[in-house]
Amino acid sequence: MALFLSTYVNKVDKKGRVSVPARFRAVLATKGFDSVVLLPTINGDAIDACGMDVMEGLLEKIGGFDPLSEDRESFADALMSDAIELPVDGDGRIMVPLNMLEAAGIDGLCAFVGRGDSFQIWQPEAFEVRKKQARARAAQKRAASSGNDGGADV
Repeated sequence: MALFLSTYVNKVDKKGRVSVPARFRAVLATKGFDSVVLLPTINGDAIDACGMDVMEGLLEKIGGFDPLSEDRESFADALMSDAIELPVDGDGRIMVPLNMLEAAGIDGLCAFVGRGDSFQIWQPEAFEVRKKQARARAAQKRAASSGNDGGADV
Protein backbone atom coordinates (compact mmCIF):
# COMPACT_ATOMS: atom_id res chain seq x y z
CA MET A 1 0.00 0.00 0.00
CA ALA A 2 1.40 3.39 -0.99
CA LEU A 3 1.13 6.01 1.75
CA PHE A 4 1.61 9.76 2.02
CA LEU A 5 4.43 10.07 4.57
CA SER A 6 6.76 12.79 5.86
CA THR A 7 6.71 16.58 5.57
CA TYR A 8 8.03 18.65 2.66
CA VAL A 9 8.19 22.45 2.39
CA ASN A 10 7.80 23.98 -1.07
CA LYS A 11 7.49 27.47 -2.52
CA VAL A 12 4.10 28.74 -3.67
CA ASP A 13 4.20 31.35 -6.45
CA LYS A 14 1.93 34.40 -6.65
CA LYS A 15 -0.55 32.53 -8.88
CA GLY A 16 -0.87 29.67 -6.38
CA ARG A 17 1.27 27.18 -8.28
CA VAL A 18 3.21 24.76 -6.12
CA SER A 19 5.14 21.59 -6.85
CA VAL A 20 3.60 18.51 -5.24
CA PRO A 21 6.44 16.53 -3.62
CA ALA A 22 7.71 13.77 -5.92
CA ARG A 23 6.93 11.13 -3.29
CA PHE A 24 3.32 12.31 -3.06
CA ARG A 25 2.99 12.34 -6.86
CA ALA A 26 4.30 8.77 -6.91
CA VAL A 27 1.63 7.71 -4.40
CA LEU A 28 -1.08 9.33 -6.52
CA ALA A 29 0.29 7.65 -9.66
CA THR A 30 0.40 4.25 -7.91
CA LYS A 31 -3.30 4.70 -7.20
CA GLY A 32 -3.91 5.59 -10.86
CA PHE A 33 -4.48 9.34 -10.37
CA ASP A 34 -2.99 12.29 -12.24
CA SER A 35 -4.94 14.75 -10.12
CA VAL A 36 -5.43 15.65 -6.49
CA VAL A 37 -8.57 16.70 -4.62
CA LEU A 38 -8.28 19.70 -2.28
CA LEU A 39 -10.75 20.92 0.32
CA PRO A 40 -10.45 23.19 3.34
CA THR A 41 -10.04 21.46 6.70
CA ILE A 42 -13.15 21.61 8.87
CA ASN A 43 -11.59 24.24 11.16
CA GLY A 44 -9.99 26.08 8.22
CA ASP A 45 -6.38 26.02 9.41
CA ALA A 46 -5.05 23.98 6.49
CA ILE A 47 -6.04 22.34 3.20
CA ASP A 48 -6.88 18.64 3.05
CA ALA A 49 -5.62 16.81 -0.03
CA CYS A 50 -6.21 13.31 -1.32
CA GLY A 51 -6.86 11.11 -4.29
CA MET A 52 -10.36 10.52 -5.60
CA ASP A 53 -10.41 7.17 -3.76
CA VAL A 54 -10.52 8.94 -0.39
CA MET A 55 -13.28 11.27 -1.61
CA GLU A 56 -15.28 8.25 -2.78
CA GLY A 57 -14.82 6.71 0.68
CA LEU A 58 -16.09 9.91 2.31
CA LEU A 59 -19.10 9.96 0.01
CA GLU A 60 -19.84 6.34 0.90
CA LYS A 61 -19.76 7.22 4.62
CA ILE A 62 -22.02 10.23 4.04
CA GLY A 63 -24.36 7.94 2.09
CA GLY A 64 -24.72 5.82 5.23
CA PHE A 65 -26.66 8.58 6.95
CA ASP A 66 -30.44 8.78 6.71
CA PRO A 67 -31.05 10.45 3.31
CA LEU A 68 -33.26 13.09 4.93
CA SER A 69 -31.07 13.73 7.95
CA GLU A 70 -29.47 17.00 8.87
CA ASP A 71 -26.18 15.15 9.49
CA ARG A 72 -26.08 13.93 5.90
CA GLU A 73 -26.71 17.42 4.57
CA SER A 74 -24.17 19.01 6.92
CA PHE A 75 -21.38 16.58 6.03
CA ALA A 76 -22.12 16.73 2.30
CA ASP A 77 -22.21 20.53 2.37
CA ALA A 78 -19.06 20.84 4.47
CA LEU A 79 -16.98 18.31 2.54
CA MET A 80 -18.20 18.11 -1.03
CA SER A 81 -19.20 21.68 -1.86
CA ASP A 82 -15.71 23.15 -1.38
CA ALA A 83 -13.76 20.20 -2.82
CA ILE A 84 -11.90 20.81 -6.06
CA GLU A 85 -10.09 18.31 -8.27
CA LEU A 86 -6.86 19.74 -9.66
CA PRO A 87 -4.71 18.19 -12.40
CA VAL A 88 -1.02 17.73 -11.70
CA ASP A 89 0.77 19.40 -14.62
CA GLY A 90 3.79 18.03 -16.51
CA ASP A 91 6.13 19.77 -14.06
CA GLY A 92 4.43 18.16 -11.05
CA ARG A 93 2.61 21.31 -9.99
CA ILE A 94 -0.93 22.13 -9.02
CA MET A 95 -2.56 25.55 -8.95
CA VAL A 96 -4.15 25.95 -5.54
CA PRO A 97 -7.06 28.42 -5.54
CA LEU A 98 -5.91 31.67 -3.95
CA ASN A 99 -8.91 31.76 -1.61
CA MET A 100 -7.87 28.37 -0.16
CA LEU A 101 -4.30 29.56 0.36
CA GLU A 102 -5.48 32.77 2.00
CA ALA A 103 -7.93 30.97 4.30
CA ALA A 104 -5.13 28.66 5.50
CA GLY A 105 -2.70 31.57 5.97
CA ILE A 106 -0.34 30.25 3.29
CA ASP A 107 1.85 32.82 1.56
CA GLY A 108 5.21 32.07 -0.05
CA LEU A 109 5.89 28.64 1.47
CA CYS A 110 3.71 25.68 2.34
CA ALA A 111 4.26 22.39 4.14
CA PHE A 112 2.95 19.18 2.58
CA VAL A 113 2.19 16.92 5.55
CA GLY A 114 1.64 13.19 5.04
CA ARG A 115 -1.29 11.59 6.84
CA GLY A 116 -1.22 8.06 5.42
CA ASP A 117 -4.15 7.89 2.99
CA SER A 118 -4.15 11.66 2.48
CA PHE A 119 -2.06 14.75 3.12
CA GLN A 120 -2.54 18.32 4.23
CA ILE A 121 -1.07 21.61 3.07
CA TRP A 122 -0.15 24.01 5.91
CA GLN A 123 1.53 27.31 6.55
CA PRO A 124 4.85 25.86 7.82
CA GLU A 125 5.06 27.68 11.17
CA ALA A 126 1.40 26.92 11.92
CA PHE A 127 2.06 23.23 11.30
CA GLU A 128 5.04 23.25 13.67
CA VAL A 129 2.76 24.62 16.40
CA ARG A 130 0.14 21.99 15.54
CA LYS A 131 2.74 19.19 15.61
CA LYS A 132 4.02 20.26 19.06
CA GLN A 133 0.45 20.28 20.39
CA ALA A 134 -0.22 16.85 18.88
CA ARG A 135 2.94 15.38 20.40
CA ALA A 136 2.06 16.85 23.80
CA ARG A 137 -1.45 15.33 23.60
CA ALA A 138 -0.01 11.96 22.56
CA ALA A 139 2.54 12.01 25.40
CA GLN A 140 -0.18 12.94 27.88
CA LYS A 141 -2.44 10.16 26.60
CA ARG A 142 0.42 7.66 26.78
CA ALA A 143 1.28 8.69 30.34
CA ALA A 144 -2.36 8.39 31.38
CA SER A 145 -2.66 4.91 29.91
CA SER A 146 0.76 3.57 31.01
CA GLY A 147 -0.70 2.02 34.12
CA ASN A 148 -3.55 0.51 32.15
CA ASP A 149 -3.03 -2.75 30.22
CA GLY A 150 -5.82 -1.73 27.82
CA GLY A 151 -3.78 1.05 26.24
CA ALA A 152 -1.53 0.42 23.28
CA ASP A 153 2.06 1.64 23.45
CA VAL A 154 3.09 3.65 20.44
